[in-house]
This record gives sequence, C-alpha cells and structure tokens, in this order.
Amino acid sequence: MIDQIKNKVTNADINGSSSNSNKASLEAAKVKVQKVDSSSASNGSDNNKVTKFISKERIKEMAKEPPIDKASTTRIKNAIANGSYPLDLDKIADALYDAYKELKD
Repeated sequence: MIDQIKNKVTNADINGSSSNSNKASLEAAKVKVQKVDSSSASNGSDNNKVTKFISKERIKEMAKEPPIDKASTTRIKNAIANGSYPLDLDKIADALYDAYKELKD
C-alpha cells in the first residue's frame, strides 16, 4: 500500500520533528519562489500587454461552422461504408441495454 504525502507531512508536523532535508528543501523552494516573483516583477510591463491570437472575424466564422472535425467524420463514414470500421457488438448491446434500463426507471 502506498502512503499519501499528506499523511507524512501531517505526521511530521504532529510529532514536531521533521528532518533537516525537509527543512532544506522547503527553504530552497522559498528561494526559488522569491526569484520567480522578482523576475516577473521586473518584466511587469510585458505582462500588461494583451495580444490577439484570433481575430473577431475568425471567431464569427468559427461560430458559423459546426463544432465537428470534418476530416475525422468523413474517415469514419468511409470506413463504415467499406466495412472496415471495427464494431464491438457486445459494447453496443450493453450500452443500448443500459439506456433502456435508464428509460424504464
């Protein structure tokens, strides 16, 4: 069985004894966080800029299109027409039976 990290941290806090390596790793993590915070503060002017990845016109075009991958749809349709699409009849039957049971309840 695998112990959860939460339990180890809680047990160390309850016992009042945590290893020196844990304290050292916590201090190192704090230093890294401070470094990240200071570097992001120096680049604060860049963070305030907003860039546009998609134009409003493209968003309108996308809203008109159906949310379907046409290439995948045609590939699946062709596979079904050719008889090469794998069908698991047991899964289909189970799903239909589950749907039937839901409707009956």
